[in-house]
Amino acid sequence: MEKPKSYLINYHYSYLLCLLIFTCACSSARQLPRQPSEFNECQLDSIDALEPDKRIQSEAGLTEIWDANRHPELRCAGVSVLKRTINPNGLHLPSYVAYPELHFVEQGTGVLGTAIPGCAETYEEPQWEKGGRPQQQQDRHQKVRYLKQGDLIAIPPGVPYWTYNYGDTPLIIITLLDTSNKLNQLDRIPRRFYLAGNPETEHPEKQSGRKHGEEQEQEEESNNLFSGFDSRFLGQVLKVKDSIIKKLQSPDKEHLKHQIIQVKGGLSIIRPPLEPEIRSEEAKTHRKHHGEKKVEEEEEEVIEDEPGKREHRKWRKETRKHREGEGEGEEEEVIEEKETKTKERSHHGERETRHGERRETEEEEAKEEKQTRTRTREHEGQRGNFLQETICTLKLHENIADPSRADVFNPRAGRINTVNSLTLPVLKLLHLSAQWVNLYKDGIFVPHWNMNANSVVYVTRGRGRVQVVNNEGKSVFNGEVKRGKLLVVPQSFAVAEQAGNEGLEYIVFKTNDRAEISTMIGRDSAISATPAEVLGHVFGLSPQEVNELKNNRNEGVLATPDSRIHDDGYIAMV
Repeated sequence: MEKPKSYLINYHYSYLLCLLIFTCACSSARQLPRQPSEFNECQLDSIDALEPDKRIQSEAGLTEIWDANRHPELRCAGVSVLKRTINPNGLHLPSYVAYPELHFVEQGTGVLGTAIPGCAETYEEPQWEKGGRPQQQQDRHQKVRYLKQGDLIAIPPGVPYWTYNYGDTPLIIITLLDTSNKLNQLDRIPRRFYLAGNPETEHPEKQSGRKHGEEQEQEEESNNLFSGFDSRFLGQVLKVKDSIIKKLQSPDKEHLKHQIIQVKGGLSIIRPPLEPEIRSEEAKTHRKHHGEKKVEEEEEEVIEDEPGKREHRKWRKETRKHREGEGEGEEEEVIEEKETKTKERSHHGERETRHGERRETEEEEAKEEKQTRTRTREHEGQRGNFLQETICTLKLHENIADPSRADVFNPRAGRINTVNSLTLPVLKLLHLSAQWVNLYKDGIFVPHWNMNANSVVYVTRGRGRVQVVNNEGKSVFNGEVKRGKLLVVPQSFAVAEQAGNEGLEYIVFKTNDRAEISTMIGRDSAISATPAEVLGHVFGLSPQEVNELKNNRNEGVLATPDSRIHDDGYIAMV
């Protein structure tokens, strides 16, 4: 029995409604990228400018850690922070974590290598040596990325990476550990999984409950992942000697406890040359070519000056001309031979033409069959290609401190650069973003709040004053910050910054890939967007006072001070 059309229409509408509800539910789930904070964890009466709680000295560097367990503001933001200093020729061992990381290069140059599962090893040595002989051992690996001051690097969870300093100055990297990110299926305790070495742990939780100090800390042992597997099993899987397995599980004592090791003689890897290296190589080639030419001219001068050598020089020129003449003769013979073959082909042209139509038909059929097979392979390999076209080709870093790409600029106050999921798409997967702020002398970042993210501020240069206000209207921080200080500003807490005489530069990590702020004063602010009569009633202001409040400050998020400056060099921000 055929069902009525009205029944089919209602059925289709019901199906579309269910699909819409399911899509909205999935979208809502994707928009919750963070684990919820514990009860009353963000009820903060005071916030401090923090210094590192733990320092781990390595053979070729230093690791400094801010412990979230000791600071409620870090627990509220759901993050931890570490600072890693790598000395020249220092190599940080390959490792990975279970949560997203965001790195900022405060100083120096280096390279960072990743091992993204399923991606091709696109950097490889040539198969043939210069002498034309095949290489016995051809190395290949995944792409390596150059690092320089101001770079922002995003590392997805579970991706092993290593860092090497090839410069002459220490490489300093500030890292945000987003332990409360939904991509982390473990708890909020920072855990690092090392593929090599047996370095001292970065886990700050282990010593928070100790009572016997450093003696117990030295008894703590940490091994790499290979150490936990049975050695005979690894030998069967890797098909290598027992001596190699032993080195994988228990490195030599020199590198036993170090996160950052010293590479004697420097590290030689496959990498594209930098522009200075290219210019240096071109200069060497030019000097070499110029030197050879000069040597030939000197030899000719010597030959001409020496008695009895003129005839030898004349003989060399005649020999060269004779060889060139033989070459021309050979070319004429080759041309004649080609013309002969062309005539022979023309002689048999009619016979070949008779079979032309049949050959063309066979070629068309083969072409169609090939296209069908190609389409089938593309359809079957869509999932594999999807990995290479997304994860493997994602851009992982961007220079956030480049003055030419400033998003906000005031010639007297400073500039702001922002990197989010629009400029660096990988941040959409990690739900993180960052902001670089450079305030000039006495420059002001007007009072504002983060609408959808927590902020972690690290000062890289200069000094300044910061004020933070909570939901109860209480000042939870009002003090000076300088290089090396860390300050957490929770979501919706109002904050304002002003630079001192040296200026103020800082990086801001934010726990949302599209973090947004709302300003309290100035152009496009909460005050300017509110009707004058409303402001008059809520603040008890006269129309003239409301007009001054709304229009006396027409600058945007960055503002310049007026003449009311105190002895300490800061404007009174009341």
